[in-house]
Amino acid sequence: MGRMSHALPIFPWPVLAALCTVPLLFATDPAPREWPAYGGGPEDIRYSTLRQINRANVSQLTMAWSYDAQDGPGGLQTSPIIVGGVLYANTPKHQVIALEAATGKLLWKFDSGLDLRGPNRGVTYWAEAGERRIFAAAGSYVYALDARTGKAIAGFGRAGRIDLRDDLGRDAEQQSVVLTTPGIVYKDLLIVGGRTAESLPASPGDIRAYDV
Repeated sequence: MGRMSHALPIFPWPVLAALCTVPLLFATDPAPREWPAYGGGPEDIRYSTLRQINRANVSQLTMAWSYDAQDGPGGLQTSPIIVGGVLYANTPKHQVIALEAATGKLLWKFDSGLDLRGPNRGVTYWAEAGERRIFAAAGSYVYALDARTGKAIAGFGRAGRIDLRDDLGRDAEQQSVVLTTPGIVYKDLLIVGGRTAESLPASPGDIRAYDV
């Protein structure tokens, strides 16, 4: 069931759901595939080569599980990723959750403590030599989280986070930069853009790379 859930790119309510087909279809399951990045992978083409769901059986899909973030009213634009059988996503209040993809069981939740709403379309994953990190945006901040525990990694930035208002050559307190779409990872670099104001004076729309 977990390997099916990564085909669900966007959830419009504060409920995350995974779908499965009737048990007969699992008799010839291919090896599990992952959905490790926003849009499916580095190409960002939102396409999976899995053939288990097709035109002939799509009408047989039924609910396997659901998760209610209990965040109250608000829109949700998260596009979950699937790595190692774990689903990572945002909630409407920009908390980060890790769910067991096969069952929907909550493994951990990260709350930045900031009161946030609005677009937050996903997280970024990085791994090397047994270390795994989730990079998650919360307003102007980007946090590095331990993918196993959801705890902020103190050695990243300042106390586990970077502030996108910094390093723009202007007074940081006067800047407005938020990350609404997750960055991408290239080797050991986290590359991000950001949303800026649409009126003057607006912050620079710089593209920046950070050491993971």
